[in-house]
Amino acid sequence: MFPLKRLFASRSIGQRFALAIGAGAGAILITLASAIYFSSREMLLEQTSSEALEAVHDHTHTIDELVDRLAMLPMAIGSDQVANEEKGGVTVPWLASLLKQCPIQAVFGLYMILDNQDWKTTDVFRWVNRKTWPGPARMNYDFHLGTHDWYSGAKNTPGTYVSHPYFAEGGSEIEMISITRAIYDKKGTFIGVAGVDVALDDIQKMVAEMRIREFAKDFSGRGKKFPLFFSSLLVIPTQLHEATYLITSNGSLIAGPQSSGQDSGSSIIGKSLALPCIAQILSQGSGSLRIRDHGDKMLYWAEGRRTGWKLVLEVPYGLIVAPARALAIESIAIGGIGLVLLLGVSLVVARRVSSPIRELQVVASAFENGSYQENDGVLNRIARRNDELGRFASSFSAMVREIQLREERLARWNADLEITVAQRTADLELAMQTVEKSNAAMADELAEAAGYVRAVLPQKLKGCVTTDWDFETSSQLGGDSFGYHWIDDDHFALYLLDVCGHGVGAALLSVSVVNLLRTASLTDTDFLDPSAVLSSLNETFPMERHNDMYFTAWYGVYTHSTRRLRFSCAGHPPAILISKEGITTHLKTEGMIVGAFPKARYQTVEVKIPESSRLYLFSDGVYEIDRPDGTMMSYTEFAELLCTPGGDSRVSSIVTEVKRQNGSDFFADDFSLVEFLFQSEKSPQS
Repeated sequence: MFPLKRLFASRSIGQRFALAIGAGAGAILITLASAIYFSSREMLLEQTSSEALEAVHDHTHTIDELVDRLAMLPMAIGSDQVANEEKGGVTVPWLASLLKQCPIQAVFGLYMILDNQDWKTTDVFRWVNRKTWPGPARMNYDFHLGTHDWYSGAKNTPGTYVSHPYFAEGGSEIEMISITRAIYDKKGTFIGVAGVDVALDDIQKMVAEMRIREFAKDFSGRGKKFPLFFSSLLVIPTQLHEATYLITSNGSLIAGPQSSGQDSGSSIIGKSLALPCIAQILSQGSGSLRIRDHGDKMLYWAEGRRTGWKLVLEVPYGLIVAPARALAIESIAIGGIGLVLLLGVSLVVARRVSSPIRELQVVASAFENGSYQENDGVLNRIARRNDELGRFASSFSAMVREIQLREERLARWNADLEITVAQRTADLELAMQTVEKSNAAMADELAEAAGYVRAVLPQKLKGCVTTDWDFETSSQLGGDSFGYHWIDDDHFALYLLDVCGHGVGAALLSVSVVNLLRTASLTDTDFLDPSAVLSSLNETFPMERHNDMYFTAWYGVYTHSTRRLRFSCAGHPPAILISKEGITTHLKTEGMIVGAFPKARYQTVEVKIPESSRLYLFSDGVYEIDRPDGTMMSYTEFAELLCTPGGDSRVSSIVTEVKRQNGSDFFADDFSLVEFLFQSEKSPQS
């Protein structure tokens, strides 16, 4: 503890200056080395990942191209079989000639299998491979069995089929795949399978030779990508190396590095790739992943388009970041030398600076005791220095006098500031009172306007047409409105409109339209014709004369004596008619929104209203609600909700369910829902 206490004991400014510079420089050095390590590590990881993903995609593409080229052979064999079917089809000599001329050495055998004969007959299996060439090969098993996917897979798969890798025992004695194709005659009848046996040696060599770079060469300085001053610090562990695996769609190995102690000639076909993340690799087409369970390593993989096989490249994480560690060590070594030089220079400079500072400390102590004249000589001598200390000594005397003057000015400013703050506070309180009165008056006016909007809504009816409704605005004033009334003893008008936007403007327009409809004040308009009513509204309320506001509308006329409903729609959600048996009909016609297009045309459609059926009019705000999970209710879902049993208070139960799905009692848009129950009573009004 004693040396540590001496190190941090009270010292002169020069010593503290040197220690501070050393500590700061050391911290900067450590921070810089850490930053170099982490940034270079991320750069190396990003570069390696980019190269690795590109490499596995390129090699996978190469394997696919090889398979595509090989797939041409079954197509050629099948074409010859169909073309020469009357002459007996494909012959063994022709297959032998084709095998001899094939430039791809991986091709082991070619064959044409006929399906309509006993597998034991000589002519059913026309097969030539490199062991029997130029003579035919013989088969000693029934290829019709479902266990031989080279045959069953081709028969049940359109186009070219690539079999699972397998070891051909009892004949070829090699690891291979079969690329086969179902062959059909000119009438479209299945006649057999044409195929090519492909030895996996070339594919396994291709996988074994895959590397993304020579790490030790790239980062030792010889590759000139990352030249290091201390190349000897870079040590790439010899036990770390890349490994590449080729696996099937179920995780079985096709090719990969031999495990420790395994004979080089033993087969790995069919063995599973022992990685904890194998399920993720099989589920994704391509990607990268870092795993630590079986040694810290990075995995990169891509999926073959033709075969569905996955090529997996395994790179040890330590192999990737080894150059970053070496670069950080080199930075610390170089920085350490610079730190020693910096400390030496700092000690020399600190001594030159601290001596006059100690003299100024004595002068300051004298000023504290009220003495000034006895230190004039010291200040004058220091003031002759042509540096910051000289200028500091020249200003020191003036500073004392200026402090006194500033204290006097500060006292006056404080007094003035208190007066100003008091005045501003009083003005602010008066302004706040004025604003509160204005807000209260505005709130009263809006409440009165909202009351008027609700007052124009119709009373609920009972009789041959029984009504129920719910109306809730998203703000104090909304743009929805609706109404219904008996035009005469036999005709009942019902309508609902939705003005764009919210607030006073939208509410005024909606109330104006509803009043015109309720009082039948549209000139030269047949209110028994829904399309004529909408056309008249479109001419009366053009958006350019109403603050660019438009609205959607649904208008209908119900004839009680005939139980017929004529209706027309202007861009509004379809009304929903539900019979007492639960049959749903969506009532909609083609028509543009009201006020947007001067020459808009509207259609009138007529439907039969069954006894005891219910009709629902509503705005889009009843179903366009955002649920807490982020989804939005659709029109179809709302229509299904209307069909659910609700007792005598269907509207109330529907509103309750919509609020439950909304997660709140407040809606983002106006909520208007009107229910009409058509009964068989004689009297049309009550």
